[in-house]
Amino acid sequence: MITQKRKFLYQPQPTTSIICWSWTLIVLLVGVIIWLEITQFQNITFMFFLVFVALTWIQIYFRKMLVWSDTIEIRQVLNPFGKKISLQSISRVRAQRNSIAFNAGGRRYKFLLPANSVIELEELLTKDRQHE
Repeated sequence: MITQKRKFLYQPQPTTSIICWSWTLIVLLVGVIIWLEITQFQNITFMFFLVFVALTWIQIYFRKMLVWSDTIEIRQVLNPFGKKISLQSISRVRAQRNSIAFNAGGRRYKFLLPANSVIELEELLTKDRQHE
């Protein structure tokens, strides 16, 4: 049993991450193109850079995994309240260097995380099964 709430920042599976971050970079590139076309730094260029910074912050901050007691909550950008999954329903946990995947509720989840977070999350997800 997990006694304290643990928070992990993640990115979704690789294909989804590439698509999301490509659209975010397009906002930055449009700002740079407008800046170079006008040859002076205008307010519209500044607005594109602000939108880029805001989108980047949103994509990093709102994607979290919260693990506590017997629940994992996966929060997403478009669903900030998250999806709650019971730790007992998680099976087939598979960790690689920078990613972790597991099955829950008939669905396969795959997330990109820092290496130290993968190690800790794998330990939390498999701890109950080792004692059985």
